[in-house]
Amino acid sequence: MAVTARLVFLCYYLYILTKKGEFMNIGSVIKYYRLKNNLTQSQLADGICSISHLSKIESNTYTPHEETYEALLLKMGVQLKKELEHQKRLEQQLGRFIDCALHYDLDNLHKIYEELLDEDDYLQSTDLVNQYELYKFRYYVLDLQMDKASAQQKLLEKLKASFTAPELWMSRFFQALYFTTLGQQKEAMDLMYQLDQGLQSIPQKLEGEFYYQKARILIVHDRLELSAYFAERAVRAYEMHHNYIRLLHAQLLLAINYTRRNLSTQAASLYEVVKRNAYLTHQHELYQSVLYNYAELLKNQKQGNQAFELFSELKDVVQPGSYIHKAVIINLLELEGISEEETLQLIEQLRMPGTPKDEEYFNIYSDYYGKREFSQQELLNYKEDKMFPFFKKYGYIKDTKHLSEELAAHYKEQQDWQKAYYYQTQFLESDGE
Repeated sequence: MAVTARLVFLCYYLYILTKKGEFMNIGSVIKYYRLKNNLTQSQLADGICSISHLSKIESNTYTPHEETYEALLLKMGVQLKKELEHQKRLEQQLGRFIDCALHYDLDNLHKIYEELLDEDDYLQSTDLVNQYELYKFRYYVLDLQMDKASAQQKLLEKLKASFTAPELWMSRFFQALYFTTLGQQKEAMDLMYQLDQGLQSIPQKLEGEFYYQKARILIVHDRLELSAYFAERAVRAYEMHHNYIRLLHAQLLLAINYTRRNLSTQAASLYEVVKRNAYLTHQHELYQSVLYNYAELLKNQKQGNQAFELFSELKDVVQPGSYIHKAVIINLLELEGISEEETLQLIEQLRMPGTPKDEEYFNIYSDYYGKREFSQQELLNYKEDKMFPFFKKYGYIKDTKHLSEELAAHYKEQQDWQKAYYYQTQFLESDGE
């Protein structure tokens, strides 16, 4: 009886080792150490197996007997038990890397990325490689390293044939985020619609992120009702997974959506919640986004003093010359109570260098505010001849919508029905849903 029990245990142990060998892509690991030790296939195979046998093992087309791969590893001074422990540590480390990306823990994300990069060559020999390369792509997009993201995208295309259904879904999802970051919104939207058809393959942890990113893309296109639907689903998913930082992002997106739909009371309540929690959790960029959007809401509600306080606080903490810095200046110039000297200083700051397209955008505004002392007819001509065509051509939806509404109202008052109709239709085109 005791002998039988020992035999059963031994068989089970060998079965586990074999399964672990398969799990760890044992052939790739053998190849990794062979190359690391500068051995040829002939040198490693000598006395253990044939060269052709070793070649099949290294290409993972054949799973060797446990005695064979242990002998090959031992010849290179590699112990299977330590190798399994090494891979287990890497698996846990990669899991933490993925969790940091999902939970927007950027400090630890950067740190773990550097640690994984030290193991890059070894990770290529394991079955963790697909997840590793996918989340490297996500990391580069999140960190705005777009050159590396572009190169990583090409690498993923080569790996695509080995992807499981969830990995294939992830690769397309991350590609949509890549397009969004590049400002290629149409391409991102097309991919998101394709992904809708494959929701059965979505990894559970990515559910909230999918809803959030889709809501973001939709709000850029002014598809407000549909954006709100996905933002609310993101909020519920993040709550369920206790993903509290990302929950704040989704709540901010929902507040912006409420603002766009003139649900001012709901928006203000949500801004207060996100503003407080972003400050308490030291989410500085998120806190700045809350200040900006909340201040815009207050400005539109004619609560100029409160809006001025938030815009002024934001102006003092953002990078001078940055996009958000200049956007804050435009809002301050629209508020009452700014002296002529302050106005001139703010207009000058709008002309600070930036990207070519954004630089022209802010120069247009600086020229407009510089012309406010001129006649109303000159201002009107500038809006029609310069501002409106630029906003429409380059897809500044909110600016186009606001200006077309303003021009339509002006021409209705002048009873110029042809122009009023034209700008009214432009306003409706910009209105999304």
